[in-house]
Amino acid sequence: MTDTAREEILARISEALGRRGGGEYVPSSPRTAAPGTGGTAHAESNGVASANTAATAADAGYHHEGTQSGEDLVELLIDRLVDYKANVHRADGDPSATIAELIGDHSTVVVPRGLDSSWLAGYAGEVRIDAPGEELSVDELDAQGAVVTASAVAIAQTGTIVLDGSNECGRRAITLVPDHHVCIVRTDDIVDIVPEGIARLDAHAPLTFISGPSATSDIELSRVEGVHGPRTLDVIILSS
Repeated sequence: MTDTAREEILARISEALGRRGGGEYVPSSPRTAAPGTGGTAHAESNGVASANTAATAADAGYHHEGTQSGEDLVELLIDRLVDYKANVHRADGDPSATIAELIGDHSTVVVPRGLDSSWLAGYAGEVRIDAPGEELSVDELDAQGAVVTASAVAIAQTGTIVLDGSNECGRRAITLVPDHHVCIVRTDDIVDIVPEGIARLDAHAPLTFISGPSATSDIELSRVEGVHGPRTLDVIILSS
């Protein structure tokens, strides 16, 4: 890459980030409307800017809402999760029996502080609670047979489950170290496409996106599972 090309690329990135020379940040200008759309290149208020940006996105063919709903939406998510080699289960109202069946062989499991305790009513082993100020060490997490968490949102089209670090999802480490993750997805938290999922999330939260058990094909395209996360992902679709 020539110096001129590098400088041009960096200048465009800085412009997109609203950054000027010397690290100064300035408010971003709204996108220039496509020719013939009737938009303006420089809006004078945030309201106009938002309207023009939305209009430009619409003109570009971006979708902000999906078309799937109801049981079709749930079945689509299940199809994607199974394709990613996750094990999917259905529960109606109370998932405790399903959870107990899935983790019953483990002598100890870890859960985040805010997880509904009734969900573990059928489990006879030891339950370790991870909470702010009372975090389990990596060695302690490594000794757990499984982790059980809830989820913030699930995106059907991509088969992606998102954890947001909330009290019932927990910090990221507890879902990376144990080799078995049982994750509860409420049907009310399933959306069709990515923009719908992002709209429900706090951009400032520590978000973890999960699509199946840990796996990588970085080396010669050979799939290896369990490199940097649980090798087993059980997802319980919980109907309200």
